[in-house]
Amino acid sequence: MININATIIIQAINFFIVYWMLRSFLFRPVVTIIDDEHAQKFLILSIIDQQKKSLEIQEKERKRNWFACQEYFSAHRPSTDKAEFFASELPNVGFVSSGASTDTIKDLVAETYAQIEEKIKNVH
Repeated sequence: MININATIIIQAINFFIVYWMLRSFLFRPVVTIIDDEHAQKFLILSIIDQQKKSLEIQEKERKRNWFACQEYFSAHRPSTDKAEFFASELPNVGFVSSGASTDTIKDLVAETYAQIEEKIKNVH
């Protein structure tokens, strides 16, 4: 009826031995390497996400400080009367003299405000 040859049994044993050897010596290290690469990729992505969150927080803090400075300087902006008072107190300043016009003083105050605003923008 069924004639099982000894070579079929030996081939089956050889097949299982080769399968076991490939699985333990080739596939397991490859799977381990692939898993390690996935873990490293996940770690790098999580670090990138943390850095993005940190940058967002820093940017919000910078904007908050910028708006606080704007509000402070808007509230404490010198009026032209104060500028004229300081100009009259410092007669030999060079670009501002006691006889300077109100428009000149206003221009100087606006220029100074713009310069201070520009310096504050560059502060990190």
